[in-house]
Amino acid sequence: MLHVPLKASAPQSVDPSPPPDPSQILGLGLSHRRRKWILRAILLPVLVLAVGAVGLFIVRQHAPVAPHFEMAEVSQGDLRVTITATGTLSARDTVPVGAEISGRVIRVLVDYNDKVEPGQLLAEIDPEQYRARREDAQAQLALAKAALLSAQATLRESDLKVRRLRSMRSAGLSSQQDLETAEATLERSHASLTNAHAQITSAEASLKVARSNLSKTIIRSPITGVVLERSVESGQTVTSGLQTPVLFTLAADLAEMRLAVKVDEADVGHVQPGLPATFTVDAYPSRVFDSTVLKVKNMPTTSQNVVTYETRLSVNNTDGLLRPGMTATATIAIESKKDALLVPSAALRFSPELPGAPSAPVAGGGFSIGRLMPPPPGGGPRQPPSNDKAPPEANASRIFILRGERPEPVLVEVSATDGVRTAIRGPGIAPGVRVILGEDIASLK
Repeated sequence: MLHVPLKASAPQSVDPSPPPDPSQILGLGLSHRRRKWILRAILLPVLVLAVGAVGLFIVRQHAPVAPHFEMAEVSQGDLRVTITATGTLSARDTVPVGAEISGRVIRVLVDYNDKVEPGQLLAEIDPEQYRARREDAQAQLALAKAALLSAQATLRESDLKVRRLRSMRSAGLSSQQDLETAEATLERSHASLTNAHAQITSAEASLKVARSNLSKTIIRSPITGVVLERSVESGQTVTSGLQTPVLFTLAADLAEMRLAVKVDEADVGHVQPGLPATFTVDAYPSRVFDSTVLKVKNMPTTSQNVVTYETRLSVNNTDGLLRPGMTATATIAIESKKDALLVPSAALRFSPELPGAPSAPVAGGGFSIGRLMPPPPGGGPRQPPSNDKAPPEANASRIFILRGERPEPVLVEVSATDGVRTAIRGPGIAPGVRVILGEDIASLK
């Protein structure tokens, strides 16, 4: 058996250098002085970066912020100052027509919306009993006249008798007693005559009442207008007592109507007769109707502690679209300015922080307009620049414009406002001038 010697494998190469020692990397095996320099070389850049980051953060927190404002331009145009009030439309003249006597209605000759003329027959009450009363009054008058004739005859007779007795008494042919009796009879005849005249007057008055009541059985229209309401039917019995029963409600020509609105006590001082106004109604929401202020009542109306004054407006209704009872919203023009300089009213409400006042914090950044102002020389609290003192007039106010990056106040005179825009005038104010409305907080976040 042969033995073949195996070839010995070549020995693998081995790195004679030992693995790195961590202590050598950190320099622990080095001298103390060398280790100190290595630590400084590693830690110093880290410390510089950390200090720089903190400093940058602090600088950014306290760095001055450029001003950001909401701006608007001064415009020129017309300004119309108005107040708004609600009320109800009504006919110019509304006349209730009632029955002055009692009785049964035998005829009704008009209905709703019918046009009527003065004297036109509207309804009739049964006249039978009133005719009888008229005839009775006529008879009583005739009796009174007959009594007057009798009294006059008696008076003439008594007068003749007294004259005859006086003549006989002078001749001694009659006694004194007979003369006195005749004179008393004459006086009674005078009284009877006076009573007869009074009876005639009373009978004539009764006859007038009877004739008047008979005429009232016919209900006639007192005006030219239209029937708004009918409250009676044929065959119905009406009773006239302490309160007259209303049979019809008539309105004067609806071509001219009235609008009664309630004006708040805060606005009533501006409302005067003759002011123009407009109004709308729900029936025609897209149409605006014209009107004019007629008068303002002095008697107030209080409802839920709110004081209002009734104001009457005239309304032209020639087209017949408006009806009594419609609810209307009126707009009264109390002042008008032509070609005025106009700014948004928000410009008059804007004001930077007052001197010495703490800055008002703003959500998200603690920003206030006071930070936009550079500190004055020598330190102290920031103060906004000012070229004015207290307003010299009651209608003076202040707006702010930008001078560079700083808001600067300008005194202006306010003449009128509609709540959205305000008419002003002042030095340097012209169309196109940009005024500050407020802080643009969104741009500061």
